Amino acid sequence: MGSSRSHEAIRPLGSPVHGAVIGIEVVVGQAVAAGQLLVLLEAMKMEVPLEAPGAGVVRALRAAIGDVVTEGQGLIDFEPRAVAADAVSPTADPRAGTEGGAHAASPATPRPSLQAVIDRRALTLDAARPEAMARRHAAGRLSARECVSALLDPGSFTEYGAFAVAAQRSRRSLDDLQRQTPADGLVCGTGSVGAARFGTPRAQVAVLAYDYSVLAGTQGVFNHRKSDRLL
Repeated sequence: MGSSRSHEAIRPLGSPVHGAVIGIEVVVGQAVAAGQLLVLLEAMKMEVPLEAPGAGVVRALRAAIGDVVTEGQGLIDFEPRAVAADAVSPTADPRAGTEGGAHAASPATPRPSLQAVIDRRALTLDAARPEAMARRHAAGRLSARECVSALLDPGSFTEYGAFAVAAQRSRRSLDDLQRQTPADGLVCGTGSVGAARFGTPRAQVAVLAYDYSVLAGTQGVFNHRKSDRLL
């Protein structure tokens, strides 16, 4: 009976926003305190925390760093329960060089959760797909990112939805989608054109570039959501 009651007490904690998972600060079986950071998400260039609604234990993780999730999607199975103060494992200190916060920060060695985000971002760039870029250039064409870079003032681009991937998880692995369908085939965001001449406020633009090296430019589910949100 005790096992049944424990199972019934477990509740899913959903994502507070539609966005990308950029940090998971707990592990399965970890005891946490009320308000403790569990998962960190990025939405519209803002960091949004998912915090423990009360004291309890993490029973399962339903997402991984780099996943793009919808609002309300379950990220953690959480069991509310009284937890002794000395049993609570603290969230990793973001200023520390290791996840436990035991060592001083080292600029040359990012903490694992930050390194995971850096690695995930790298997969969205042209350099991560040299063969696709070679085919594009051989045809005398620029990549979507090269077009955006050529249009905008240097350093002015703020990208939206770079971690999106094609909605094909029932047919392809997440790793394959992240590597082969970066940004779900649409590079978009905001920037400026001619700010030195017109001033930054008047030079602000929104830009969208379909990436024809991703599924031949197919307009996918998240691709549409990105363009709708940006417009």
